[in-house]
Order: sequence, then C-alpha cells, then structure tokens
Amino acid sequence: MLCTNDATTRVRRALLLAALPLTAVLLAVSPGTAGAQDDGDGDGFSGSFLIGLRSVDVNGADRKFREDYDLDDGPRLFEFRLDLSPAGGLAGGAADRIYIDASNLGGDPYETLAFGIERDQAYEFRYDRRVSNYFYEDIILPPELADIRGSTGGDFHHFDFERVHDRAGLDVDLTSAAKIHFGFDRFTKVGEATTTLDLQRDEFELDRVIDESLNDYHGSFEYAWDKVTLVLEERYRDYQNLVEVFVPGRSEGESPGGSILDFYFLDQPYDLTGFRHTARVIARPTPRFDLVVSASLDDAELDVEATERSAGTAFNGLPFVTDVAGRGEIQRDTEWYDIDATYRLTDRLALVAGGHRRDLDQAGELTFDVAGTGRWDIQTTGADVGLEFLVSPKLTVGGGVAVENREVDFVWTADAEVDAHSEETDREGFFANLSWRPSSAFRLTVAAEDNSFDDPFTLASPTDRRRYRVTGRYNWGNGLFVSGVYQLVDFENSNSGWTADSDRLALRLGYGHEGLDLSVGLATGEVNREIDQLVNGTILLPIDYQADTDMFDGRVRYAFDDRWALGGSFRVYDNEGSFALTHDDYRAFVEAACGAGYLVRVGYRMVDYDEDRFDFDDYDADILELAIGYGW
Repeated sequence: MLCTNDATTRVRRALLLAALPLTAVLLAVSPGTAGAQDDGDGDGFSGSFLIGLRSVDVNGADRKFREDYDLDDGPRLFEFRLDLSPAGGLAGGAADRIYIDASNLGGDPYETLAFGIERDQAYEFRYDRRVSNYFYEDIILPPELADIRGSTGGDFHHFDFERVHDRAGLDVDLTSAAKIHFGFDRFTKVGEATTTLDLQRDEFELDRVIDESLNDYHGSFEYAWDKVTLVLEERYRDYQNLVEVFVPGRSEGESPGGSILDFYFLDQPYDLTGFRHTARVIARPTPRFDLVVSASLDDAELDVEATERSAGTAFNGLPFVTDVAGRGEIQRDTEWYDIDATYRLTDRLALVAGGHRRDLDQAGELTFDVAGTGRWDIQTTGADVGLEFLVSPKLTVGGGVAVENREVDFVWTADAEVDAHSEETDREGFFANLSWRPSSAFRLTVAAEDNSFDDPFTLASPTDRRRYRVTGRYNWGNGLFVSGVYQLVDFENSNSGWTADSDRLALRLGYGHEGLDLSVGLATGEVNREIDQLVNGTILLPIDYQADTDMFDGRVRYAFDDRWALGGSFRVYDNEGSFALTHDDYRAFVEAACGAGYLVRVGYRMVDYDEDRFDFDDYDADILELAIGYGW
C-alpha cells in the first residue's frame, strides 16, 4: 500500500498528537501568554482538548467496513481548540485574535486543522488543512464468479489513496474602499488503484499508481466607489498527473485461451498549466438599477509524454513485443462574458435579465503509435429574462424564460485522413419561483425549471430536463421546529429512449429547551435509470437500474445538570431495488464533568451492514471510545 500506511507518516502524526495538548498546557502557563492578557486574570484566553482511545471490532467483510468508515484502533486527538483574543490586543496591537482548531488527528479518515490571525479593519490570515483517506473495493459477485468481459463481479477499478487540501488566504484592508486578497490552494492525491485495459483483443486488470497535485495561486484587488465596485483577479494553476499503469506479473486475459501478458508498463505523465484574468464591475447607478458585468480570459497548455512497453502472447498464439513512445501538446483559450441586471419598474415589480457568452478554442497534436492533430471551436450564447413581483411584504413570486445556443466545429486529422463535422444544440426553457414568509416563524420556497434541448450531442444527454423543489420550515418559538424539502428531477432523451428520474422527500422535527436537544428525521426517495441499448446494431441490451431508499435517523442529548449529560443517535437505512441492502448505525455516549474544567466521555457505536442478495459483503462492527478532555 502506498502512502496511507507509511511508517514515517504514522510517526509524524503520533508526534503531532502528543505535541498539541502539551502546547496547550505550555501556552496556559507561559509568562509570555499571561503578559498578553489585559489584566493577567486569563481574560481572552480560552481553549479545550479531548484526547482518548478507540477500540474497533469488525466481524465480516473488513474491506467493506474500510470503504464505509475506515476507523482504526489506537489513540486519537478528537478535538483541540485554542483562542487567544484579549481585550488589549496581542503583540502591541499587531493582532486582535489568534486561533487554532483541530479534529480527528492521529490517522482518522478525515482530519482537519485550522489556524488564523486577524486584526479588525486591517487584515485577516487563515490557513486550513483537510486530510481524507479514500478506500473503494466494491464487489457484487464472489471473486470466483467475477468476469471482466461479462461485466460481472462489480467495479474492477479499486482505489486506496490519501487526499490533502491545503488552503491559505490573506485579506488586507488598504483603506475603507480598497482591499486586496492573496490566496493559495494545494491539492494532492497519492495512493494506488487498479484499472482495466483492452490489449491484444482481450481485457486485463492492471495496477495503477495515483500521484496527482494541483497548485492554485490567486490574487485580487477590489475598490469601491459610491455606486461602483471594481474587482480585478489574477490566477495561475499548475496541475500534474504522474500516470503509471503496469501488470505486477504474468497475467492471463479474461477470454479462455486468449492473450497473455508477460510484461506491461505505461508511463504517461502530463502537466496542465494556465492563467486566468478576470474583471468584474458591480454597479448601482440609480436606486432602481443594479448591474453586474464580468469577463474572464483563460489560456491553458497541456503537455504529455507517453511510453508503452509490453511483451507476451497475442490472441492468435504468436508472441508479441511493443515499444511505443510519443508526446502531445494542447493549447486552449477560453473566454467568459456575463451580464446580470435588475431594474425595479415599480416598488413591487422588478425586471431581471442576464446574458452569457462562452468561447473555447482548442488545438492540439499527439504522436503516439499514430500522428494526429485536432481542433475544437465551441461557442455558447445564452440569455434569460424574467419578472419578480412583490405581491405583499411577505409574498414574492417570479418567473421567466431562458434560451441558449451552442455551436461546435471539430476537425481531426490522423495519418492524412481528415474527419470534420459541426454540431448545433439549442435549449429553451422557463423558470419560476415563490417565496412566502407570513411570519418570522414560517417560511416556504418553491422553485421550478423546465428545459428542452434540440439535437443534443450524445444519446445520454437529455432532450428534456425538469427540476422542481419545495422547502419549508416552521418554528413555534419554544424550541420546537419542523422542516421539510421535496425535490423532483426528471431527465429523458426522446431520441434514444433514455430516462433518468429521481424524487426525494425529507422531513425533520426538532426540539431544544432546558438541557434537552432532540431531532428526528425521515428521508425517502426513488431513483430510476432505463435505456434499451443496441450493440453492434442488432443486439438489444436493456439497462434498467432502480433504487427505493428510506432512512430514519435521530439524535438526542440531555444534560441533567452542569456535570452529567448523556445522549445518542441512530440511523436506519433501507434500500430496495437493483442493489437491496440495509445499513444501521447506533451510537450512545455519557459525559461527566469532573470539576476544574476536566471532562470524561465514554461512547459506544454499533454498525450493521447487510446486503440482501449475497452475504460476502456483510459486516457488523462494535466501536468503543474513551476520551478525557480539559477546557479553560
């Protein structure tokens, strides 16, 4: 396994786990910290931490438990918080506040760390780090019955990788009207996976190395006059993907008596870099007129180099050897133009309108086994116009129409053969919305959208798309509330007979008062996908996927007094249809405050996963956590 179980990573996390609580204690007793207080009595200095142990006992399919939860035994830093914001400021007034927040450090699948320092009306710096582990190994049939060519056995693309997202930003107020922002984002994904390739008229399952990184640097300047605000932004992105695919040893194909690979290796790294220049104007020339105009220019360049080497026995029984190398370049220029306007015709009636234009010009060449060049030219133009009517101070309705046109010109040349064609798609639709707030306790929103597409590019693209959504909430004012949402989405392609629709209903009832926090919810929904696909123009392959899901969940916490509290939660999930299963999750905990800021927490969690058709993916797990915390 790559990266996720690396010994160095575990040692580093263990040291960090031990160091953070120690840092909190040192800061609490440090003379320098005490000197930062305005009166020396601890004002403006607060924090807490919760550390402990977790025990995990899994009975059944451990790999499926990893896919769903990926929790391990061992010590954990569940929570850590430190906030320093004394009334007199910090470091002679250079900062007003410094804070640190962390959770789930020590190897959990989701780790977070945040740090910030700020001064009111001067600057704000923040740094966030998110670490998540992803494991996927879905198997529908037992391995002895799996067959790639027959598309049985589940997904033959397995994944095990770690994602890290670092984000930093600095906002500076130059004056009351001028602001600048600097930002940096870095995303990495490292691990391993498996994939399938069609080689020598056969199908093989191969190993793949995952090593991706994205660096995003951006800065902006904003200046606000009385009626106009100007925003200028510059952005640079660098994305690298080190693609390596190989067969770990001698491998036979899926066809009986078919091809055999003695050796296979594909090295195909590519790098994508690009600049984006954006200008935005936000104006309100009159009290009745609002206008937003923006333009973005993006130029990107992709470079790829590929080497493929293999050896083995071909489908005809003869030995084969391949050694191919090549490279490619793609240059893409994209332009975005948007305009949104609102004009209040009267105190109750407003005209809203918008327009957009997208131009993409892409040209590239690739030399790998064959030499080819290609060019794309895509132009998209759209507009929408509508009315918003204030029926009363508590009721607003609106609606309008939208149109869009997309033209595509494509030219591909390979070994002196030219393939050129043009496509055009038109979209027409309408939208409507309603917002009703008869009182501060009740609100209701309704939104509808209906679009039709003339001559979509693919058979899986819709010719008709409809979306409807209703949300509501009522609060009685005594801690009791009820909320709900209903959504219906319907896609279909009348040319191919493809349909995809889903509907979802979610209701929640909650209550919070005098130490009691209670919430229960019910969610139900249906998903349907259906198409009759012709293979080789003669064989009819029906594809029909259905799911009918119901989930009931709840949580409760009750504090008896300042010392004792208990609670728990549950989630009961049931899915009927193409992949029928049940997935239940129950939790319970007890908290005891021991005085002088100390806290003891004991939690128990029980998970039960059961598939109706087969039992090799079933599992149940018992998870016990013991934690000790301190707050000041």
